Amino acid sequence: MKNIKYILILLLAVSFFSCDDDDITKLNDSNYEPASNITGFGSTLNISKAIKAESIKITYTPASYGVDIVTTHQLQFAASSDFANPVTFDIDAADDSFTFTVGALNELLTESLLLPVDVEANVSARVMTYSLSGVDTLYSEPVSFATTPYLDILFAPETFYLFGDGVGRVAQNNKLKFNKVWGEDDVWTIVWMEATGSFKLCSDENYKGVIGRIGDAVNGEYSLGTVDNRGEDIPVPGTAGYYTVGINLTTNTLLVEPANIYICGPNVNAWPTSSVVEENRFQLNAENKTMELSKSFLGGELRLHVTHPYISSGDWWHAEFIFLDGKIEYRADGDDQERFNMNAGEQTIVLDFINQTGKIE
Repeated sequence: MKNIKYILILLLAVSFFSCDDDDITKLNDSNYEPASNITGFGSTLNISKAIKAESIKITYTPASYGVDIVTTHQLQFAASSDFANPVTFDIDAADDSFTFTVGALNELLTESLLLPVDVEANVSARVMTYSLSGVDTLYSEPVSFATTPYLDILFAPETFYLFGDGVGRVAQNNKLKFNKVWGEDDVWTIVWMEATGSFKLCSDENYKGVIGRIGDAVNGEYSLGTVDNRGEDIPVPGTAGYYTVGINLTTNTLLVEPANIYICGPNVNAWPTSSVVEENRFQLNAENKTMELSKSFLGGELRLHVTHPYISSGDWWHAEFIFLDGKIEYRADGDDQERFNMNAGEQTIVLDFINQTGKIE
């Protein structure tokens, strides 16, 4: 009986693998047809914040591998017809179509493709199809359309953000978020500014959107716009580099100055304000777009902070930050931060505020 059972199992296995091989042969010999007949974009796709909740439906004729296998269709976009840097839309196909909101598309255009707002752009779209491992991915012929992305800030309560061509972006960018000064009615951020251009601020819903400056600076300080008068673009200082932007929420003013970042504590055996000296100040590496400090450190807990006229000089920890596992972490209005210890010796601390990273070399 045991021998009969094993023979039956062997026959079933041979039958299964024979079918598998036959299916693969059919797949290899079949005619592949990518998706086609993409419709719904038109030659010009009009989008705006006023209709951000409305839906856009894109239909297509599905791809075929010539045999009945599982396939997945996804929609891709690119800023050029050659799809040099395609972005895949995170939506699922249903009934041979893709449905998404105007707002979702605008976010992809501004956040993923990095297209400027209020400027008409030519965008290309295609349907990508994939199946089993080892089977070729298929791409439809692209369709192109003109559209004009719009500004739509992604708000967080009681938070300011920077945006503008002078700070590297003309769309929303939640990475350029302001940090609360602990125990004070101020906020700050360190940002790379270009040699030319301008920027504005956006805030929470209480301000209902974008604000800039009212008039010219007085001793470097700008009065900010209000709900009644949004204000104009704020010009960058004129020399590319890292700058600290501070906002006094009580006086509704803004002050930009070159970033002044210092180390203090056991690594230099000094605390503010006596530690706030040139030998403890980070220097700009304009070529790498980093802030760096090279010296012989004593070892111990790493303590970093920024200075600015709006931040109390004696209370350095009100604007303290650190990096953990390579990522910059801000104390803001939170509790004392987790720490890590540096080794003693000649080393370089490198801070990258564009990518919000830090490291020791």
